[in-house]
Amino acid sequence: MRVGMGLIKNEHGVYHVRRKVPKHLEAATATAMDVPKDRVSWLKETLGTKDEKQARVLAKPVMMKFDRILAQAEALLVEHPVRTELTEAEIKRIADYFYAHELGADEGQREAGIGSDPVFSSVHRQLTEAGIEFETPFDVAEENGSGLSDRMMHKIEEDVSIVLPAAKEALARGNVNFIRYELNALLQVFRIKIYGGNSRS
Repeated sequence: MRVGMGLIKNEHGVYHVRRKVPKHLEAATATAMDVPKDRVSWLKETLGTKDEKQARVLAKPVMMKFDRILAQAEALLVEHPVRTELTEAEIKRIADYFYAHELGADEGQREAGIGSDPVFSSVHRQLTEAGIEFETPFDVAEENGSGLSDRMMHKIEEDVSIVLPAAKEALARGNVNFIRYELNALLQVFRIKIYGGNSRS
């Protein structure tokens, strides 16, 4: 069942986001996504919810991700000379773009205030209905669409406590492999080919 803005329901009533990949981008999209396929015809992702209102909120960042993938695929089709270095202005522009992107994603998550809570709520409900005893330190969050639940806040803090020390160590060592995926994605967005900086260049 199609609902609009790429939203569809599967046979179980769970919402998915789907977008058709233009024919001329199918091969480049597979490369941009780094999947073991020659072509990707559709971009699809489950939202893990049966509630339409919730699905529309969750769909927005997914559609933005699809936009980035298709932009990366477009960039792969354009031939650019391979370079060995970036200018200071380019580095600043790329860094500013990445910083703004991360801030936007963080703000969007906090405004939506649900994150992966719908999946947690669904599992919680299924276990309860099945009469299975279990323990969890978190309550099922109310779907008020604003602010992070205790569970999501704990999840973010836990992720940061793991990633931040590792990122600091990588920075101290000059180990760019730690952010290789992000670097490659940014270089594709800005249509820059750096020798040794992108395994597909």
